[in-house]
Amino acid sequence: MLQHTGQIFYDIVLPLLLMVGIGSLMQRCLPLSVETLGRVAMWLLVPSFLLIKIYDSDIPWDEIGRIALVVLVPLGLLGLLIFGGMRAVSAPSKTVAATLLGGLVFNAGNFGIPLAHLLYVEGGALFEGQPDAQAGLQVQALVVMLSNLLIWCLGYVVLALAKGGRARDALGVFRLPMPYALTAAFVLREIRLRVFGGVDYLPAWAGFPLRSLSAALVPMMLIALGAQLASGARWRRWRAVAPIALVKLLVLPAATAAAVAAFGLWPWPGAHLVIGAAAPTAVNTLILTLELDGDAELTGDVVFWTTVFSSVTVAGVIAVVTTLGAA
Repeated sequence: MLQHTGQIFYDIVLPLLLMVGIGSLMQRCLPLSVETLGRVAMWLLVPSFLLIKIYDSDIPWDEIGRIALVVLVPLGLLGLLIFGGMRAVSAPSKTVAATLLGGLVFNAGNFGIPLAHLLYVEGGALFEGQPDAQAGLQVQALVVMLSNLLIWCLGYVVLALAKGGRARDALGVFRLPMPYALTAAFVLREIRLRVFGGVDYLPAWAGFPLRSLSAALVPMMLIALGAQLASGARWRRWRAVAPIALVKLLVLPAATAAAVAAFGLWPWPGAHLVIGAAAPTAVNTLILTLELDGDAELTGDVVFWTTVFSSVTVAGVIAVVTTLGAA
């Protein structure tokens, strides 16, 4: 198992870290506009990826529903436990909000998508019941969809309430392109499946730009992640950071594995859902925290250190999951 974990680290995790390192180096030596990178990803690359991967998918609706439950149920249960525990010790509202977001909202975009690409497309990994490599990216597209909804809906609610705001601030999600890209993706998918018998019918003027932008997502998001993390680490809040990192990197994947078994999604697509849950804390939680005046220092430390530690924990999770569920 140890040798298998080392090989996974070398083949899958190390290339991710190198690309993130390039982004960090560029930010330090030739500063990039992180805001511009974020806008390109948010307004062009992620919507294109979501649209084309969901359009291409053949995942039935009942399985999509179970995938959503497997992703959301562990988050809800852990969220209630964390919230109740922190309220019991009278933790400040901003700290409660940072802990909830840092421990539960995983980086499905600029970490999860490249990870899925390296695991399935480059690495050729297949789980029992997985039709092909592209199925891994299609499931990841659904995970990204759920993660984005979680960040921009629940995230707005948690942080807005923590600072005494209103839950309706979560409607800010409708200012973003993701809901509209997802709606278009599912409509186009149904047309492809029901009218065209599953054959790709997008004309070249639409299909080529969407697929090109989708392909550009992997390197761009890794460079952006590196640039966002270039501010460096802080050590002074380990008592707060360590429990959050433990929940995010170990407890959440274990809870997701239990949900996968409960909803009958093992080995596919449940294996990938467990791997996806092992991703570090989403960088967008820091963006939200800054926007809504939360505990940005704690959130930034959690994003940084979960990303660093995930180089070990993600390799371990992949090793266990592939050993148990490989085709």
